[in-house]
Amino acid sequence: MNTHQTKSNPQLATQFKRFRHLTLDLSKIHHDDLRIIGVLFSLLLAGVLLTIFSFVLRTDSIVAIVLIDRQSPLYPLTVQNILHLLFVLGIGEVLVRLYGAADARKQVAKNLLAQSGETHFTESRLRDIQQLIREDGGEYHRHLHRLIHRVIQQYLATGSVGDAQSVLDSSIEYFQHELTLKYTMLKYLTWVLPTLGFIGTLIGISIALAGTGSLPNLDDHAALETWISNLTADLGVAFYTTLVALVLAAILVFLINIASEREQSALNETGQYCLDNLISRLQNKPSETSV
Repeated sequence: MNTHQTKSNPQLATQFKRFRHLTLDLSKIHHDDLRIIGVLFSLLLAGVLLTIFSFVLRTDSIVAIVLIDRQSPLYPLTVQNILHLLFVLGIGEVLVRLYGAADARKQVAKNLLAQSGETHFTESRLRDIQQLIREDGGEYHRHLHRLIHRVIQQYLATGSVGDAQSVLDSSIEYFQHELTLKYTMLKYLTWVLPTLGFIGTLIGISIALAGTGSLPNLDDHAALETWISNLTADLGVAFYTTLVALVLAAILVFLINIASEREQSALNETGQYCLDNLISRLQNKPSETSV
């Protein structure tokens, strides 16, 4: 679309401007829904990549044999392909976790508890902040919004800064446990990858040994060399599954540790922000004395 056509048609220019500014706002998607989207996208990506490998790699190449066991009569239902599928699923989950950490830091950067010259918060100002986080749209699953809401609710109910601090501390502990639970599937994948690799190796060894029953004539050197060559080739394919599984598991564990560290750091920053900008600006309400 050229500039002259856009200027000559105001309606078309307006539509083009809207399209140009159209972006996917992941912040409006609930975290659980985002995880489902990540799983579906990972499955699609894994299928595309395995299909590309099938057409690009030569059947007899060492890369095709090691990575996808291309010469297997059961292809594409090979152990290597299952390993790649699970690995890509893990990568998708790690990306969701990394996005969660980046989004948590983004919420802190918004500075919803901006100073605006206030030394202490009044009740009316606290209620305004509650309304602000509701309008911000993150009170359902973001740690910062939930912390602010819980602390304010506790303070308005009791008027005690100590009670508000206790709510903050207990909530952060709960969120840490919540983060740990979100890594359950990833921890399972890091266990199941090498396990499937060992299973694939055992299956391959069993198949290789099953073919050794027809031992050729020991005086026929050519036949004997062929028999040994086939046996070692089958054993080699059997051990490739463990090799691929261990490499994929090592990569996944490395990425999981990075994502976990970033999420924990983001949660600590969130708690520190609430402590510095909310708890420190509350005052104990004077207790009512009986006459």
